[in-house]
Amino acid sequence: MRTPRAHAVLLVALAAAVIVPAAAAHGGGGALGFRSSVRTITPAATGLKATVLDYDDRLQVTNDTAKTVIVLGYEDEPYLMFRNGHVYRNARSPATYLNDDRFGQVQLPPQANAKAPPEWKELVDESRYDWHDHRIHWMSRTLPPKVQAHKNIAQHVFNWTVPITVDGKRAMIKGTLDYTPPAGGKFPFLLIVPPVLLFCAAIVLWTIRRARRVGDEPNSAP
Repeated sequence: MRTPRAHAVLLVALAAAVIVPAAAAHGGGGALGFRSSVRTITPAATGLKATVLDYDDRLQVTNDTAKTVIVLGYEDEPYLMFRNGHVYRNARSPATYLNDDRFGQVQLPPQANAKAPPEWKELVDESRYDWHDHRIHWMSRTLPPKVQAHKNIAQHVFNWTVPITVDGKRAMIKGTLDYTPPAGGKFPFLLIVPPVLLFCAAIVLWTIRRARRVGDEPNSAP
């Protein structure tokens, strides 16, 4: 039988499970109306595909070719390598660490050096992988000026490119970032997560304290 404390903890866990996945598309670009899309891979390669996940959050590449595909980082250094059904990441690429935060606000470790020889480490033993890439989304907590001026109008924000090599030959994943007004002008759902979680935490504290008071009261039964 669950104790009052167990019920309270379960309540918070359920609230987090329901609220966080629905709201947290890694920064809320989708909730704000941003949509990033892959338009083409130039030159095209049969079996090489790219798509954007969660509106503007992650870029996914699938390499079903027999060729080695390398995704280049922000300083044109080797970042990811797709080869023989495996994906590797360069531990010396600054992108390895910058991609941990939506706005790139991280402290680079000493080993991060775009000019150093790659230090490849396997990530997955499959031909598909997705990662957060700053080139495909708006890199500011403030909306673009033209979006701020016309929030009710769908509009193009910018074109983007992610450079790659296919068996050593230069290629580009090309796409666009666009803005579509959130449906019905709804308030971004991500912003209500903190107060809801604080409310759940208050319920936890109240339940635990009430259980303790009840436990401390003298038993009046004979």
